[in-house]
Parts: sequence; structure tokens; C-alpha cells
Amino acid sequence: MPSPVGHALGGLIVGEVLAPSALVICALAGVAPDLDFLWGRHNQETHSLFAAVLAGVAAFLWKKNARLALAVTLAWMSHVLFDWLGSDTTPPLGVMALWPLSSEYYFSNAFFFEAISRRYWLDNFISHNLWAVARELVILGPPLAILMWIRGRHKQEGKRELTGG
Repeated sequence: MPSPVGHALGGLIVGEVLAPSALVICALAGVAPDLDFLWGRHNQETHSLFAAVLAGVAAFLWKKNARLALAVTLAWMSHVLFDWLGSDTTPPLGVMALWPLSSEYYFSNAFFFEAISRRYWLDNFISHNLWAVARELVILGPPLAILMWIRGRHKQEGKRELTGG
């Protein structure tokens, strides 16, 4: 399962595409499903498509902005997708992606992202987690950078059109 860094990058990617003025909100939506650590139900209800839709509805009720609501929903869903694609070392493996319709756990066995270790007593705790975060940056950083570059170019072109330059 990716780190908060990887999940925030997923939210930022969604935000760059759909809601560039709400990047922080999208990054937080990408990380938010892991709040379930606080009540000991990791990878359960908050790691579902239903929870993502609820987050989008909450965003819509808060800001009355359908584009932001869609961005929050998809940023939250990116978390579910990344956990599904990642490594998982803590049973039950996977995410309850279809809750409340199903309490089954879904796991892709793709191992796209490294599992973040919570076993701080192990000798390789720091090195493993640094490696995992570095891998997330290598995988997710370039798409985010490209999207930011494209948005920057569009802004520059818009300014040139306004100034006649």
C-alpha cells in the first residue's frame, strides 16, 4: 500500500486535470481514506467507491461546485485504486472496494507500489520506506510534472492572447 506521499500525488494528479484551484483539497482527498487507521479499520469502509462518492457529495454540499465534487470523488478513488494495485503485508489483504454491497476484500497482486512498513522495530524499516516513497515519486512524479507543465503553458498562452503578444 502506498505512503501518504503516493496518495497525495494521486490526488494532485486528479486536481491538475479537474480542479487546479483546489489542489490541496484534492491531495487531502487522496490521503483521507487512511484516516481509518484512527479507529482500527484500515482498508475497510473508507477504502470503497461508496466512500469516494460520499466524499464527493460532501464537497458538493460544501462548495456547490460539481467539478470540485467530481475531483474529490476521483482523488478518493485514486487511493482505493493505488491500494488495490499495491503490495499489502497486513491481513486481510486488499480493500473493501465495493462496500456496502460487498464486504469482500479485493487485491490485484500487481505489486505496483511497495507496502509501507509499520514495523518500526525492523532493521530495514527506514530504508524500505524511503525506497517505497522514492518509487512512488518515480512513478507518479512525471505524470504530475507533465500536467503542471501543460497547465503552465496554457496559462502563458492565455496571457499572450490577452496582451496581444
